[in-house]
Amino acid sequence: MAAAKARTGEAAGEVARIAHQVHGAIGFTREHDLRLLTTRLWAWRDEDGSDARWQAELGATVLAAGPDALWPLVTGTP
Repeated sequence: MAAAKARTGEAAGEVARIAHQVHGAIGFTREHDLRLLTTRLWAWRDEDGSDARWQAELGATVLAAGPDALWPLVTGTP
């Protein structure tokens, strides 16, 4: 869950950045609905913790498990 939340938050930010570039930054004005989607996206990214928080949690889990547990953590196998 931590990896998915962190990665989708990063990807969503990149998608919003590209969308605003494509639209010539008009998405920040009231004339375009892109601003509504972007502000909701920014709010969603901070719900349940930031990307950095989830990345730190994931790192702490991996460190606590130790090197022999890394592959089972990645693959979900015992």
